[in-house]
Amino acid sequence: MNKLVKIQGYELLSQKIYRTIKRQITRGFMEPGEKIYANQIAKELNVSRTPVREALQKLSSEGLLKVTPNKSMVVAEISVDDAKEVLQVRGVLEGLAAGICAKKITEKEIQKFEKIIQKMNITVEKGDLFNYCELDDDFHELILKICGNKRIIKIRESLDNFIYRFRVKSLRVNRRIEHSKMEHKNILKALQQHDSEKAEKLSKEHMNNTIDNIIKNVIN
Repeated sequence: MNKLVKIQGYELLSQKIYRTIKRQITRGFMEPGEKIYANQIAKELNVSRTPVREALQKLSSEGLLKVTPNKSMVVAEISVDDAKEVLQVRGVLEGLAAGICAKKITEKEIQKFEKIIQKMNITVEKGDLFNYCELDDDFHELILKICGNKRIIKIRESLDNFIYRFRVKSLRVNRRIEHSKMEHKNILKALQQHDSEKAEKLSKEHMNNTIDNIIKNVIN
């Protein structure tokens, strides 16, 4: 029994390391092409190398890290075509989920969206890009939750890793954060009106605007 407890704790440590590194990558603190050193990470986190290596292997399997010909591990780069394809697929999924959500949403759930929008307003005023991204996630995760389509949710989650790292950078240019906030408000209006067609259309437009901004100002 004691051994099982130790194994669970060990697995939890590996997962924590995985989440820590993933957060650094997806928030843009680790640039594409940057080398990753397991020994250095283990030393900084004061852990052994084994759980670090397992965390890195998981990140590699998700496409966030890649192994170079000389066996070094680096933050994976994403081409313009890859980013565009991922965002296009996500746009279709987001639109479909929003359309379903508009048909099912309750007044209590609308109030949850309204609270998210209120917090978005505050973060935009403060220029707090990182917390805005968290609220952006909350908004779209709530749509997916209300939608309830497990297949949409699973496919959409598999796409997130490829694009998260560009979001903070993209919000810094061309007043994108303000436009993004307004797009979320318009989507919420469609949800409040239970207008499935409009909610789907606005969600797709929101993602297309994100695509254009990232490709024009971040990846190129």
